[in-house]
Amino acid sequence: MLRRSTCPPFAAEERATEPGLPGLRNDYPARISIGEVDYPSVAHAYWALSLARQEDHDAVASADSGAAAQEIAADAPRRDGWEHARTAVMTSLLRAKYDQHPELAEILLATNDATLLYEDVYSSFWGESGGRGRNWLGRLLELVRSELHTHRSGMPVL
Repeated sequence: MLRRSTCPPFAAEERATEPGLPGLRNDYPARISIGEVDYPSVAHAYWALSLARQEDHDAVASADSGAAAQEIAADAPRRDGWEHARTAVMTSLLRAKYDQHPELAEILLATNDATLLYEDVYSSFWGESGGRGRNWLGRLLELVRSELHTHRSGMPVL
Protein backbone atom coordinates (compact mmCIF):
# COMPACT_ATOMS: atom_id res chain seq x y z
CA MET A 1 0.00 0.00 0.00
CA LEU A 2 1.38 3.41 -0.94
CA ARG A 3 0.27 5.99 1.59
CA ARG A 4 0.88 9.60 0.74
CA SER A 5 -0.70 10.65 4.01
CA THR A 6 1.91 8.82 6.12
CA CYS A 7 4.98 10.20 4.34
CA PRO A 8 6.00 13.85 4.34
CA PRO A 9 6.10 15.48 0.90
CA PHE A 10 9.35 15.08 -0.98
CA ALA A 11 11.30 18.16 -1.96
CA ALA A 12 11.88 18.31 -5.72
CA GLU A 13 15.46 17.01 -5.48
CA GLU A 14 15.21 14.89 -2.29
CA ARG A 15 15.97 11.39 -3.60
CA ALA A 16 16.55 8.49 -1.24
CA THR A 17 19.42 6.11 -1.98
CA GLU A 18 17.03 3.18 -1.56
CA PRO A 19 13.52 4.60 -1.91
CA GLY A 20 11.51 1.41 -1.34
CA LEU A 21 7.77 1.69 -1.88
CA PRO A 22 7.74 5.50 -1.42
CA GLY A 23 9.69 5.59 -4.71
CA LEU A 24 6.45 4.53 -6.43
CA ARG A 25 4.61 7.63 -5.25
CA ASN A 26 3.93 10.32 -7.83
CA ASP A 27 5.63 12.99 -5.76
CA TYR A 28 8.86 11.00 -5.46
CA PRO A 29 11.59 13.12 -7.11
CA ALA A 30 12.21 11.06 -10.22
CA ARG A 31 12.80 13.57 -13.02
CA ILE A 32 10.91 12.65 -16.20
CA SER A 33 11.17 14.07 -19.71
CA ILE A 34 7.99 14.55 -21.66
CA GLY A 35 8.66 15.93 -25.10
CA GLU A 36 11.09 18.81 -24.66
CA VAL A 37 10.19 19.45 -21.00
CA ASP A 38 11.75 17.96 -17.87
CA TYR A 39 9.62 17.68 -14.73
CA PRO A 40 10.93 16.96 -11.21
CA SER A 41 8.29 14.26 -10.63
CA VAL A 42 5.16 12.68 -12.06
CA ALA A 43 3.11 14.95 -9.78
CA HIS A 44 4.75 18.05 -11.26
CA ALA A 45 4.11 16.82 -14.80
CA TYR A 46 0.51 15.80 -14.14
CA TRP A 47 -0.49 19.10 -12.56
CA ALA A 48 1.45 21.20 -15.07
CA LEU A 49 -0.06 19.39 -18.05
CA SER A 50 -3.56 19.85 -16.63
CA LEU A 51 -3.37 23.62 -16.91
CA ALA A 52 -4.67 25.86 -19.66
CA ARG A 53 -2.18 28.73 -19.35
CA GLN A 54 1.54 28.43 -20.07
CA GLU A 55 2.53 30.67 -17.17
CA ASP A 56 0.65 28.41 -14.73
CA HIS A 57 2.26 25.34 -16.33
CA ASP A 58 5.72 26.82 -15.82
CA ALA A 59 5.04 27.77 -12.19
CA VAL A 60 3.81 24.26 -11.39
CA ALA A 61 6.66 22.58 -13.27
CA SER A 62 9.20 24.47 -11.15
CA ALA A 63 7.46 24.05 -7.77
CA ASP A 64 9.55 22.94 -4.78
CA SER A 65 7.61 19.68 -4.31
CA GLY A 66 4.78 17.65 -5.77
CA ALA A 67 2.51 18.93 -3.00
CA ALA A 68 3.46 22.52 -3.85
CA ALA A 69 2.77 21.79 -7.54
CA GLN A 70 -0.71 20.58 -6.66
CA GLU A 71 -1.34 23.61 -4.46
CA ILE A 72 -0.28 26.04 -7.18
CA ALA A 73 -2.44 24.21 -9.74
CA ALA A 74 -5.51 24.17 -7.49
CA ASP A 75 -6.68 27.66 -8.43
CA ALA A 76 -5.53 27.73 -12.05
CA PRO A 77 -7.89 26.96 -14.95
CA ARG A 78 -7.70 23.44 -16.39
CA ARG A 79 -7.42 22.52 -20.06
CA ASP A 80 -10.73 21.89 -21.79
CA GLY A 81 -11.61 18.21 -21.57
CA TRP A 82 -9.04 17.48 -18.84
CA GLU A 83 -11.42 15.26 -16.86
CA HIS A 84 -11.67 12.99 -19.93
CA ALA A 85 -7.92 12.93 -20.62
CA ARG A 86 -6.44 12.74 -17.12
CA THR A 87 -6.34 8.96 -16.84
CA ALA A 88 -4.61 8.54 -20.21
CA VAL A 89 -2.14 11.29 -19.33
CA MET A 90 -1.35 9.66 -15.99
CA THR A 91 -0.79 6.32 -17.70
CA SER A 92 1.71 7.94 -20.08
CA LEU A 93 3.48 9.69 -17.20
CA LEU A 94 3.82 6.45 -15.23
CA ARG A 95 5.19 4.65 -18.28
CA ALA A 96 7.73 7.45 -18.72
CA LYS A 97 8.76 7.30 -15.06
CA TYR A 98 9.45 3.57 -15.08
CA ASP A 99 11.05 3.59 -18.54
CA GLN A 100 13.38 6.42 -17.53
CA HIS A 101 14.16 5.05 -14.03
CA PRO A 102 14.90 1.31 -14.19
CA GLU A 103 15.74 1.25 -10.47
CA LEU A 104 12.18 2.35 -9.70
CA ALA A 105 10.81 -0.14 -12.23
CA GLU A 106 12.56 -2.86 -10.20
CA ILE A 107 10.70 -1.72 -7.08
CA LEU A 108 7.40 -1.85 -8.94
CA LEU A 109 8.21 -5.27 -10.40
CA ALA A 110 9.09 -6.55 -6.92
CA THR A 111 5.46 -6.06 -5.88
CA ASN A 112 4.78 -9.15 -8.03
CA ASP A 113 1.01 -9.56 -8.43
CA ALA A 114 -0.01 -7.67 -5.28
CA THR A 115 -3.02 -5.43 -5.41
CA LEU A 116 -1.68 -1.89 -5.12
CA LEU A 117 -3.76 0.47 -3.02
CA TYR A 118 -2.79 4.09 -3.41
CA GLU A 119 -3.87 6.19 -0.46
CA ASP A 120 -4.41 9.78 -1.51
CA VAL A 121 -6.00 12.00 1.11
CA TYR A 122 -6.84 14.59 -1.56
CA SER A 123 -8.53 12.44 -4.19
CA SER A 124 -10.97 9.55 -4.01
CA PHE A 125 -10.52 9.20 -7.77
CA TRP A 126 -6.78 8.44 -7.62
CA GLY A 127 -6.69 6.90 -4.15
CA GLU A 128 -8.51 4.13 -2.37
CA SER A 129 -9.56 6.49 0.45
CA GLY A 130 -10.23 3.87 3.08
CA GLY A 131 -12.12 1.62 0.68
CA ARG A 132 -14.37 4.40 -0.62
CA GLY A 133 -12.16 5.60 -3.45
CA ARG A 134 -11.71 4.40 -7.02
CA ASN A 135 -7.94 3.72 -6.65
CA TRP A 136 -7.16 4.59 -10.26
CA LEU A 137 -3.52 5.20 -9.44
CA GLY A 138 -3.15 1.76 -7.89
CA ARG A 139 -4.80 0.23 -10.96
CA LEU A 140 -2.54 2.14 -13.36
CA LEU A 141 0.57 1.09 -11.42
CA GLU A 142 -0.60 -2.51 -11.77
CA LEU A 143 -1.10 -2.00 -15.52
CA VAL A 144 2.39 -0.53 -15.97
CA ARG A 145 3.83 -3.33 -13.82
CA SER A 146 2.16 -5.87 -16.10
CA GLU A 147 3.59 -4.14 -19.16
CA LEU A 148 7.08 -4.21 -17.59
CA HIS A 149 6.74 -7.93 -16.89
CA THR A 150 5.51 -8.51 -20.46
CA HIS A 151 8.44 -6.57 -21.93
CA ARG A 152 10.91 -8.41 -19.69
CA SER A 153 9.54 -11.78 -20.85
CA GLY A 154 10.10 -10.80 -24.48
CA MET A 155 6.44 -10.80 -25.38
CA PRO A 156 5.30 -7.84 -27.46
CA VAL A 157 2.95 -5.34 -25.85
CA LEU A 158 0.11 -5.07 -28.31
